[in-house]
Order: sequence, then C-alpha cells, then structure tokens
Amino acid sequence: MGTAGPIRLARDYLTKDNEDGLFFVFNSDIACEFPLEKLLAFHKSHGREGTIFLAQVEDPSKYGVVVYAGDGQIQQFVEKPEKFISNRINAGLYLFNTKMIDRIEVNIIVMER
Repeated sequence: MGTAGPIRLARDYLTKDNEDGLFFVFNSDIACEFPLEKLLAFHKSHGREGTIFLAQVEDPSKYGVVVYAGDGQIQQFVEKPEKFISNRINAGLYLFNTKMIDRIEVNIIVMER
C-alpha cells in the first residue's frame, strides 16, 4: 500500500467530527517534544495542503534531505546525498488537510496461498 496507503484506509476516522479538517502524521523512531502548536499556526498561515517539519543536522549524508524554494515549497527529496545539498532533513512529522486523503491511491496486493 505504500507509506500513505494506511492514511487512505483510515480516511473515515481522520475526517469524522474533524471540524478543522486537519490531521497530524508522526513517522518517527524517537520520542521527543515537538512544537505542535507552532506547526499548526504555521500551517494555517500559508494556506497549502501540507506542512512537513524539518530538522537541521550537521551531517545530512545519513538522512533524507529536503530541498525547498525560498517560499518553502518542496522541490525535491534526496535520500542520503553523497555531496552537500542541504542540511535540512525530513523529521517525520507532518500536518495535512483532510482533503488530500482522496488523492492517495490504495493498491492492495492479495497473496494467494
């Protein structure tokens, strides 16, 4: 189903009684404090469908680097770059508008025994 497939399958849960029409996605292997209220305010201020929380690191060669334009729009994801492109990495924290869920395709593969 890919990374986003389970989000599509959870559509009814994510949209029911959701007056703001927003949902967070956490894809992380560490526990820490995130400034969720600031992320929410930033997301609402730009009016786009999604926001990705980035982290600045000293050695970006170990991570998936995010390349973005001056207005913050993502241009490219580069997995573990060999040469320096950026020191901003995907921190695995997202905030999306629920209307984007319908654009996620779900391809379920059934394995036969």
